[in-house]
Amino acid sequence: MRWLALIAVLATLAGVGVVSIGGARDQLAVIDACEAVRAGDTARALTLTEGRIGSGDTGRAAAECRCEALLATGNARACVSLMTPLVAEAAESDDWMPAPALSALLVRARRESGNPEDAAELARRAGRQHRDDLLVFQHELEARVAVEAERDVLRDLEARIPAEGEVAARMRVAIGQRHLHRGDPPGALRALGSQAPPDSRAALSLWFDTVGIAHAMNDDLHAARATYGRWEAAGGDAREVWARYVLALSISGLIDPERDMVSSLAKAREDAAALGDTRLEEALAVRLIFTLVAADRAEEALATYDTLHAHLPMEGLPREELERALLGETLEREPGAERRGVLRFALASAAPTGSALFLTPEVDAEPDADFERHPIAFGQPAEVARHVALAPQRWVLRDARGRALASGAVYPRPGATHEVKIRVGVATETLPTADLTREPADGRRRVALMLLDCGDWPLTQYLRTRGELPSLDALLDEGYRAVIDSDPPLTAAALEALVWPARRTDASVIGTFYRFGVELAGLESIGSNPFEMLSWVLPETDDLFAAIGAGDRSAANLLLAHGGVRSGRHGEVTGPHGAKRLLPLGRSRRPLHPEEAERFPALAHPEDAIDAHYVHTIAAEFDATEQLLDAGELDFIAVRIEPLDILTHSHFGETTREGQDDADGLLFDTYRYIDARLAALHRFLDEDDVLIVMSDHGIRTAMEHDRPAIFVATGEGVPEGRAPGRPALRGVSRVVTDLLGVDTEWPETGVASWASDRNFASRTAPR
Repeated sequence: MRWLALIAVLATLAGVGVVSIGGARDQLAVIDACEAVRAGDTARALTLTEGRIGSGDTGRAAAECRCEALLATGNARACVSLMTPLVAEAAESDDWMPAPALSALLVRARRESGNPEDAAELARRAGRQHRDDLLVFQHELEARVAVEAERDVLRDLEARIPAEGEVAARMRVAIGQRHLHRGDPPGALRALGSQAPPDSRAALSLWFDTVGIAHAMNDDLHAARATYGRWEAAGGDAREVWARYVLALSISGLIDPERDMVSSLAKAREDAAALGDTRLEEALAVRLIFTLVAADRAEEALATYDTLHAHLPMEGLPREELERALLGETLEREPGAERRGVLRFALASAAPTGSALFLTPEVDAEPDADFERHPIAFGQPAEVARHVALAPQRWVLRDARGRALASGAVYPRPGATHEVKIRVGVATETLPTADLTREPADGRRRVALMLLDCGDWPLTQYLRTRGELPSLDALLDEGYRAVIDSDPPLTAAALEALVWPARRTDASVIGTFYRFGVELAGLESIGSNPFEMLSWVLPETDDLFAAIGAGDRSAANLLLAHGGVRSGRHGEVTGPHGAKRLLPLGRSRRPLHPEEAERFPALAHPEDAIDAHYVHTIAAEFDATEQLLDAGELDFIAVRIEPLDILTHSHFGETTREGQDDADGLLFDTYRYIDARLAALHRFLDEDDVLIVMSDHGIRTAMEHDRPAIFVATGEGVPEGRAPGRPALRGVSRVVTDLLGVDTEWPETGVASWASDRNFASRTAPR
């Protein structure tokens, strides 16, 4: 314990007569206080340190022991307030930081208070003082990547890792896992090293498992197998090694032809249970259930959930989502069955004059169809007949000015009338607005493509009906939109189609791969390509970025595709004339700015730290987009807002629960935040430029994607309107090249045929 070292130091100082009698009395009191903390007597520790806090050795020791006592009583805020001036005073000499745990506490407090730059500087100081402490190392990593380029931070911290010991192994794992979060398995493998640090002790199994996952995400089955084999040979428990190997395969989407994934996951879960490792068992159980759903075995998935939920929380997997998946299978098996019920909406109290109920159209309506208007008043219910569907009926009560008074979701009951009692709320004073003005045209067209991963039409239409997506509302009303068909609804397939539109694959084969559930559970980065084994029948063709960058133009790829998904290199610029270079990307995450936090408080302080991670990543991705547009050098920028997919899978179940939700929830707030950032992008565009907002697929259940995807384009000359039918996503690439005046023979699927009009395409000359 740190205070034992403090006691030893103080005792030594007192023994050699370094200080006065009064100083010795203070030292002895502080020694007493530190011993009281160790004994759990916090009251005595607080009494003895009262008035003895200062900038000298004794005063700092008193502060640390007092801080430990305050923490023991649950008063972390007082501890932070106590230490802050002492740390600030020592900043100039840089010769002291409190104990590692207290330093980490101060860094976290500064991050949570919205001071990322101060937190990063404090973390650097803590790292210099406690170079070999794992906790400080981890907090320095978190704090610095919020304000610095992550690549540079990783390189800096990796150079400081000791050569041997358990802490060295855990530090290597921390760096390796960060590379994996970046979708960079080769970088993770380099950081982890080919051999574990000597004397890794309890961290050896963690090191082996991280290396195995990295190989799996790098699509190297042989190396993954060998790694887990080495772990077992080094003394790893055979059952744990097997369970971790299966989990790595499931997470990465890597297929072992010798293993059936369902039976492997079931056996691995049993082994984890026998080991008493509840966390591992739960992870395997969730993967097993996801895989069963993907294999059209929802009934078996539900039974598995019910059996295991008695002792495994599985909080991220609500039972109702499994029930919905089972309903989806039933509806697909019996599409002609008559399942119709009546919804009866009644107001619990009077609503303002002119209020009306807006309701999702029938199940056969297009995903972008407007909500239907139905009159309603207190004592005058609205009755609507609806077919039972996988998706809920969403409803919004609006006043005469279009402001939302209440909203929610409901499921019809076949052959019955279901009453919905609406609690009438108070509308906001004004609806949010979006300023989409741009700079005057400069005679040169640029195209910015924002791909919202898992952007969903029904969720968008719900929030639009509430009047809370003003940017998308304006884009969809004033621009040219389409409901594009993403078949199969996988990010991997969508990116392949976007970047290599000339490739053709057998739909039935692709459908087979879809059933393997390669992208279930909202993986942060694609670890494998479900079509890689078909590469021998897929001729190489020019990709989107190479085609644009072959001449005088330049194209930037920020699609965040990694591993075997062949969508080019993230952060790479192609062109002019085929030249390639990497963009100097900045920080990968940042906390919300104070004004953003005030507008989106639920996003500023999510209950789950992993949600904060993804929200901060979205903020940084929009920042990077704005910086590139502001620089004005690139003709085409394609950016994928990847974390939206993870947040959607994590929180979609909350949005489909029956009842009045008033669009309150983290996923809804994420859509609102993205909408605000889309509006801000217009400050960096001029009238010549075209902004495309699209998604790669929608969301069907928390475990399944949906085929309808979003597309809308805006800019001077872009017509208002909608593409007929559901054109294939593959045609988006042709739209982009047509807009930039690049001739291709890529498929024109009807996404936006006007883009090839010569009059419209004339304003394309690069600078």
